[in-house]
Amino acid sequence: MTIIRKSVSESLMSFCLCGSLVLASASIIVQLQGCGGPKGGDSEVDKTAEDTAFEKEFLEGKPDVKATFPETEFAKAKELRTQKLPDSAAKLLMSKLDEAKASARGTTELGKYLVRLNNVLYDSGRDDEAIKYGEIASKLFYAQPLEKRPLPAWFVNIHSYLAQAYDRKHNFPAAERQYLKAIQMTGNATKAEVSDAWTKLLYDRLAYCYDAQGKKDKAEQVRKEKKSKGL
Repeated sequence: MTIIRKSVSESLMSFCLCGSLVLASASIIVQLQGCGGPKGGDSEVDKTAEDTAFEKEFLEGKPDVKATFPETEFAKAKELRTQKLPDSAAKLLMSKLDEAKASARGTTELGKYLVRLNNVLYDSGRDDEAIKYGEIASKLFYAQPLEKRPLPAWFVNIHSYLAQAYDRKHNFPAAERQYLKAIQMTGNATKAEVSDAWTKLLYDRLAYCYDAQGKKDKAEQVRKEKKSKGL
């Protein structure tokens, strides 16, 4: 499963996957609406006052017009990830995090920066850090008015990687909620953005999370949904 995750994960960030778009089924959407988990970009973890203050530095206030967004480093980190050098990519992004935060505070642009940071931290096995920045990225995306939100593939990405990080930490309820959100968002993406292989992975891991929680009926339902999609 690790090998499958890695190859598909690398493909998703390029947003140039081939394959037919898989739409979430009606029953999965019903599950999403009634799963009882946090809505929108709400965090899956309890926050201390310190954590909340840290998040506010990214979410609240206006960008500093005198600061410059580290576009070069943002692009370079993507190249490093493609070269399978996630530690180097994470180090580079962290070195420019303050500049990114100052120049793009509260914006979709900062959210994308944190998504890339989340991805390379996940690739490096640093799940707690990946979750920390991924949760903030998710909140930034959902805080935007509709016309300023990123393409659906960015939502699929961040929910997928948060799900996998929680999954790897055996926090199955949190992983379940994130997998459901990721599956829902695939229905809004174009065919070129989310592949059958990635959607299959989401269904497989969601079913596993249900199994791990003893929710056998739900696990079976998800597997039937996946089969009905030809995945």
